Amino acid sequence: MKLTVANVARYVALLAAMAISFTTQRELALSHGVPVSVAFAVPLAIDAFMIWSVRTRRDIALSVSVAVAANVAGVLTVDPLSAVGTWVAAGLHAVFPFTVYRMHRAESATRPSESVADSAPDTGPDMTESAPDTAAETPDGPPTEEDIRAAVTVLESRHGRPLTGQIVAEHFGVSARTGRRYLDRIGYTTKADA
Repeated sequence: MKLTVANVARYVALLAAMAISFTTQRELALSHGVPVSVAFAVPLAIDAFMIWSVRTRRDIALSVSVAVAANVAGVLTVDPLSAVGTWVAAGLHAVFPFTVYRMHRAESATRPSESVADSAPDTGPDMTESAPDTAAETPDGPPTEEDIRAAVTVLESRHGRPLTGQIVAEHFGVSARTGRRYLDRIGYTTKADA
């Protein structure tokens, strides 16, 4: 990954949002009787669930809703409900889980069943959220050989050289070993392999 102003801004926003969410959710846990020694586990569980859901593309709405609810509840339990500032703070704290979601979504891997037409070079975070169009596009398993071949075609043109398991792995969001297995599945060999 290149160190650019955009990447630095992305990570600063991500860390700030996670720190604020962590503190708010930890205070919520403490105010409701969770022992100090394990109160950190509440925000850790909520944020880890959201990160997992974004990266696996499963239960995204649920995980973001849980994080927003925890942040809003953290504000509403410590401030009087009749104060306008309480509701402004609750709205502000609802923003941070969305920030964490967007920052992780922006850097998560492309969909395994992405078509060649959808594999254009990344020009920044995708601002749209779309559900898979067909059951074949759901990320419930490894990509098909057709998906791998389409990805290989795009990746070769993008990189201008024979592919490695690591390049394929980054495209599909899997380990380098699994990336090599995907290449083996379609019989892909480099000149060095031949």
